[in-house]
Amino acid sequence: MDRNELIDCLPCIAFTARVDAERLHFEHTGGAGLRRLAVGTDDGARLAEAIHPDDLPKFTQADGGAECPVRLRGADGEWLPCCLYRGNTVADGEGYRYTGLLTNATGQQALLDDAQRYRDYAEMSSDWYWEQDEEFRFTYFSREFEEVTGVPSSRGLGKTRWQGLGKERLSNIDWAAHEQSLRAHQPFRNLEYPARRQDGKIVWFRVSGKPRFDRSGRFTGYFGIASDVSAGKKMETHIHQSERLAAIGQLAAGMAHEINNPIGFVRSNLETLGKYLNDLLALAETAAALTHDAAPTPELRSALQQAIASADLDFLREDAPQLIDECRSGLDRVRKIVADLREFAHEGEAEWSDADICTCLDSAINVLSDSLPERITVKRELTSLPLVRCRPALINQLALALLTNAVQAVADKGGCITVTSGQSDEHTVWFEVSDNGCGIPPADMPRIFEPFFTTRPVGKGTGMGLATCFGIVTEHGGTIDAQSTPGSGSRFRVSLPLQQPS
Repeated sequence: MDRNELIDCLPCIAFTARVDAERLHFEHTGGAGLRRLAVGTDDGARLAEAIHPDDLPKFTQADGGAECPVRLRGADGEWLPCCLYRGNTVADGEGYRYTGLLTNATGQQALLDDAQRYRDYAEMSSDWYWEQDEEFRFTYFSREFEEVTGVPSSRGLGKTRWQGLGKERLSNIDWAAHEQSLRAHQPFRNLEYPARRQDGKIVWFRVSGKPRFDRSGRFTGYFGIASDVSAGKKMETHIHQSERLAAIGQLAAGMAHEINNPIGFVRSNLETLGKYLNDLLALAETAAALTHDAAPTPELRSALQQAIASADLDFLREDAPQLIDECRSGLDRVRKIVADLREFAHEGEAEWSDADICTCLDSAINVLSDSLPERITVKRELTSLPLVRCRPALINQLALALLTNAVQAVADKGGCITVTSGQSDEHTVWFEVSDNGCGIPPADMPRIFEPFFTTRPVGKGTGMGLATCFGIVTEHGGTIDAQSTPGSGSRFRVSLPLQQPS
């Protein structure tokens, strides 16, 4: 097989071209690709006619480039994408000549079209895309990065995530664990962290990434996508506040009943004591009149006897102290209820501080126990624990939500709720809320922490109690685990670190 026969077997078009005064002449043409154009071998004129007019300069300009896309009209009249490869030019009189090759670029054009399509989608998206090198330094941000963060891309390039927008450590993100997973070249999904814009506004990001490797398997970095989830975080905050208000609202009815009882008998006792006081004052006035009269009349003596009989001094000596003791006991009861509520609210402790978890648990139990029916009992098995860096008001809300959930589980038949605490190791403490109630069906267990999912009848639950618990525990860098057996009860364990990452 000679050279021309070999070229005619290749799926391309090989040619020799001469350019004179920007006029193109094909002197030799061959290759199987000519058949797609319905052009014969060495039919240079027909090949020239098949070139798209806009692409003709790529064949005639001396600096047309060694490789460029062109279009040729196919036998069916459609424009076929091709790639033109030009060899070195050789002077020839007033012109020059070169050898070239035309290959089918249909597949390449399809890839370019797909790339452009995805680029268009990316530009329409409110998310942004990023890339990192093997040292986890950012090498690329898409356009939306600057729009959302307000930070020029140039300020973020060359930095790692924890050196850039995550450097302020505005939340309890375990950056060490994140860096460790990156160094293990593991993909990650939905990492959320806050950052402060130049204008002082706090924005929350949700980031997912995937490691990239070259053909030899060498790690070359990460690429991924990021979103602004500030609106969602703001909504979560509102939900936490709403849940807290809902919990307080549920307590209010029970507290009103508990406070009304002692106030009711204090009022009744005060009315009785008032009557006793009126009788004593009448007796005192009669006795005073009798004392000032030098010769008491029989009428005064009779009035004094009636006043003494009406006052019933023997009974008053026995009953009045009891009434006063009951009033004192009732007022102490009201004072305790108010104290429990204030302790539960942790007024002034909405921010981070060192707190005793057992005190928080006692506070929530005391508040809830005041309104529990007799058929439901709460058992405490609390051990002394070291102080925990936390937001006490949220821990109270967490404990009350778990207790309320347990009360609902035993409400129909009554039962026992047990609150236990302990220390896992030198860095972690835990507490559990368990019940012997109805339990949770196995099919529902994977969804119990989802927002708006509830196993309660319509109108009996919002589906936000356990979701709020999950959010509070996550904010504290802890974990919450649940175990349940239908008909036997449920157990929720919360583990919290003693200290938060600095």
